[in-house]
Amino acid sequence: MRRASASDLLFDTHCHLNHPRLLQQLPAVVDRARGAGVSRMMVVGYDLPSSRRAAGIAAETTGVWSAVGVHPHEAESVGDGDFAELRVLAALGGVLAIGETGLDFYRNLSSREAQHRALERHLDLAEDLGLPVILHCRSAQDEMLGVIAARRPSSVIWHAFDGSEAHARRAADLGLLCGFGGLLTRKGGEGLRQVVRALPADRILLETDSPYLLPRGASGRDNEPANLPMIAQIVAEARDEAVTEVAETTATNACGVFRLCEGS
Repeated sequence: MRRASASDLLFDTHCHLNHPRLLQQLPAVVDRARGAGVSRMMVVGYDLPSSRRAAGIAAETTGVWSAVGVHPHEAESVGDGDFAELRVLAALGGVLAIGETGLDFYRNLSSREAQHRALERHLDLAEDLGLPVILHCRSAQDEMLGVIAARRPSSVIWHAFDGSEAHARRAADLGLLCGFGGLLTRKGGEGLRQVVRALPADRILLETDSPYLLPRGASGRDNEPANLPMIAQIVAEARDEAVTEVAETTATNACGVFRLCEGS
């Protein structure tokens, strides 16, 4: 496996190159990302088919890794066989995390009970395999923090963070890293920019959540990893830091949590 170092450029820690709209133009999407200075990407699964695709993309593409998991929207239907396959996929060389999993009480497409069960099973799998967990959380911040406080997993990413500064501080106290993307550019984004200002630098990650969460001002219908420099710029402005400093710090954070840095 290729070993990354913090001297490389931007790291998109959450994207869905496995989504059909991006998959059909994958080489061009990757080329645009490289051209924008995004040298590394984490492709995240949201159900079994997308997790298989994520693992395949990671196996075939330099500088791309994957996570395998089932989104809380699908929690009602996930069973023993699904988790057995996730365990097999997670053993593949380019798979570095479990997720995305979590709680989504905004849409409630699966019952809250089913979401909690699925989350616990993802946490069990990650603990068994010694892998970090990628969390999706919407309208369930306090519940999610309660689960993490009770379980104390060793390595957790709160993807597409949209909680309050208090939630972020509690997450940091629990050892979580928080991923920031296009939400920083949207209505209410000033609150999230304040969170970015308040968080310790070693708790921040950059992401696009492509093809979702297109930043304001970006062109096209779908978000892509090539838009990550826009996020880095906003984070740099919020923290009164140079973009290069933000890129290096967040790359170091990503390399650490995914165990890609030399000696990790």
